[in-house]
Amino acid sequence: MGKSKFGFADIMNAKSRAAGIGNVSEYTEIWLSPYDVKPSESNFYSQENIEELADSFLTVGQQQPTVLGRVNGEYKIVSGHRRNLANILNIERGHEEFKKVRYLYKDMSGAMFELSLLIGNAYNRELTAWEKTQQAQRLKEALLRAKDEDGLEIAGKLRDVIAELMNESPTNIARMDSINNNATPEIKEEFAKGTIGVTTAYEAAKLPPEEQKAIAEKAAAGESIRAKEIAAKVAEKKAGDSYETPHPESITSLCYSCKRYKDCNVKTGTCEKCDQYINKAEAEKTDEQRYSDEQDKIDRDTKKKLQERADREKMEKLPSDGKADHKTHDIKIASSYYEDIISGKKKFELRKNDRGYKVGDSLKMLEFADGKHTGRTIDADIIYMLEDYTGLEEGYCILGIDVTAHSGQMSETDTGGGADQLPGQMSIDDYQIGQAAALERGAGNEQAAAEKEE
Repeated sequence: MGKSKFGFADIMNAKSRAAGIGNVSEYTEIWLSPYDVKPSESNFYSQENIEELADSFLTVGQQQPTVLGRVNGEYKIVSGHRRNLANILNIERGHEEFKKVRYLYKDMSGAMFELSLLIGNAYNRELTAWEKTQQAQRLKEALLRAKDEDGLEIAGKLRDVIAELMNESPTNIARMDSINNNATPEIKEEFAKGTIGVTTAYEAAKLPPEEQKAIAEKAAAGESIRAKEIAAKVAEKKAGDSYETPHPESITSLCYSCKRYKDCNVKTGTCEKCDQYINKAEAEKTDEQRYSDEQDKIDRDTKKKLQERADREKMEKLPSDGKADHKTHDIKIASSYYEDIISGKKKFELRKNDRGYKVGDSLKMLEFADGKHTGRTIDADIIYMLEDYTGLEEGYCILGIDVTAHSGQMSETDTGGGADQLPGQMSIDDYQIGQAAALERGAGNEQAAAEKEE
């Protein structure tokens, strides 16, 4: 059988069928022995409760047929690995009526089979965070394979295509990529076992291999691993990065990085310029690598532009400019943040922007504990503001603050504990961790997943 051509229409049709909203008229009915169909070698999804499923077949029959792809004349399971195993079990139990069962099949290429398998299982079962992460990697590989083998035209960004197929945000897919590309085998093993969550795995993947290994060992030993602590360690390392000036005296020949090095008859150890030079690393980059480089450049340019805009706004709206539209906003803060703010350790506020905050405004920060004002206040000016930024939840902003005064005494009822979370008030670490934890928790389970990561 020759290779069958397919495009995104085929892929989206597979997605529709998997979701139960498409027809299967393009599939052919066939009766086969469960022993004559092959499970996919690339199926990594869990296969549990086979006995219970086999028992249900004895009671009510198999309601949904197993779907097959005929690849080079071989019948391979696209969807229904558990159903096929249940039929085999019933045969072994002596139920001969299961020696021939109904299947649906379609001829397809190897790449299309892989995509159908991944998409079908995404809709037919509840995936763990680990399975989702693996699925993202496999979808990327399958799409690139389809591009090479079947001429699939990938319109737009590969990450966006994967996000659409998985019903995930591109940001979540990027986090999965980070885990797949940067996490050590030890971290991936604990992630697969469930001893660490997706947020912990994502933050750990930013650390050097030896530190990742240490985290994995703690998780394997049953120790509680907090993603928040790992994120703080990552931030500390970034803050400690130092810039080193270039060393022009250490010249490396162009020859060593040239794609034509092996065939060149004039290569030297001191060549600085060549009219035949081709950068080997650039020439051999995959489409995905080029896409990743492009996205990194966009991120850098966006960050630079946002910083420039913020700097301009800061200069235009200094707190001392005395403009008539200057406002003072009374806001609540938890007692646990008071000392960090007045000491200068916490120089920001993450707030829901429902008050029209702007650079140059002032804040009167009222300390609350156990639902009561302690009597202590902090006066601060807004000197920086960031909003509408990737990763920042819509409607929220980050305020850079400069403390100008603080006053009041702590009441006898204030023990220093208090409510850590007040309406419109959270730490930036909690916010960032909460955003990343969306991969691990399903819709409606945000609070449960956040408590698990904590």
